[in-house]
Amino acid sequence: MLVKNANILSESGVFKADVRIENGIIDKIAKNIELRNNEKIIDAKGKYLLPKLIDTNVRLFDDTLSKKNLERLYNRAKAGGVDSFVLIDDFTPKVENATHLELLSSKVVSNKDVNIILSANSLNKENRLNNIATFLKNGAKVIYTRSDINGNTLVRVMQYANMKKVPLFCFALDDDIKNRGVVNEGEVSFKLGLPGISKISQISEVSKMVELATFFDVKILFQGLFTSKSLHILKAVKKSNKKVYTEVSLHNLLLNDEECSEYNTRAKLISPLQEDEEKERLIKYLKEGVIDVISSSHSPKSYIYKDVAFEEAKDGVDALSLTLKLGYTYLVKRGIISFYQFINMVSKNPANILSLEKKGEVREGYSGDLILFDPDVSQKIDDELSLYYDKEICGSIEEIKEK
Repeated sequence: MLVKNANILSESGVFKADVRIENGIIDKIAKNIELRNNEKIIDAKGKYLLPKLIDTNVRLFDDTLSKKNLERLYNRAKAGGVDSFVLIDDFTPKVENATHLELLSSKVVSNKDVNIILSANSLNKENRLNNIATFLKNGAKVIYTRSDINGNTLVRVMQYANMKKVPLFCFALDDDIKNRGVVNEGEVSFKLGLPGISKISQISEVSKMVELATFFDVKILFQGLFTSKSLHILKAVKKSNKKVYTEVSLHNLLLNDEECSEYNTRAKLISPLQEDEEKERLIKYLKEGVIDVISSSHSPKSYIYKDVAFEEAKDGVDALSLTLKLGYTYLVKRGIISFYQFINMVSKNPANILSLEKKGEVREGYSGDLILFDPDVSQKIDDELSLYYDKEICGSIEEIKEK
């Protein structure tokens, strides 16, 4: 298959080239590649040829494991040009043993269009250490943990991650300090009369976890960071420890906690939206390259869990299919970061963290699972449950297929 006249991103800018894909691999990138007899051709004029996205932070609809919800995830991923995503083991019914995991793995690997990477939760349903070794042996590729679990259990999780040489994905938050908070602690929480989430609930846990990860020599991805102080701490550590990575939800870079005004439960998220000044500090670290990964933080909730009092509403947002379009519209098009930088944070960097070989770049010898992105197409989001309802976004996504 030959893709003609494609816009290809590079560190120095955008260049136009033809790309030949053969047997699922990018065989050649050059100007004016000659068409072979009976070769499929796609004219990409005016469009970007991009690697598919890799998302490190995805949850099931209503945090419920079912065939229907897995299919829903596949559809969202395909619509968003997503190649792979990490399914965070934070759902019910719990995967309790190797047999359950094998059944889940068989359903997951049966879909060849989207690669679901299974995680192993550090705790079982009794909040005791899970049988992590068995889970890793039977399909899980990542260990997921909250930071505020029992200290001795946390040490053993670190030891497993080191021994098995798998990445540890950590959501750093002290639930005791959070203390039933439901929105960022600040002017908005005061006006709404809602209990606030103090920034120290994350900062304190990041400090603890990065010391543990360094001591045990563990590759760690800090998920859903929402405080600039956490990034400040990790920026300093990253200079000497190359196994520390940072992930920020796209929504924390695009929106502030004013979205929660009038008790808007659509804006109640796992990583709470911050005041505008804090959002701007996050963007500063984004520009400096301190943020390695931008995730969708996909965790959709149904109407019955959102159309309730703010304190009772569940955290979550449906965004897996929107990451590329939102990022281009509000980060790239506005000149906050380059398109090349954005794609690195949603594709190349996650691929490296997850050791997905030959993925995440448009490069000779790499995977030919690519998408075409047309920036000149625009649309309004018409889903009334969406956090971005009625907002206009740019871009259309077309999957490249050899046959």
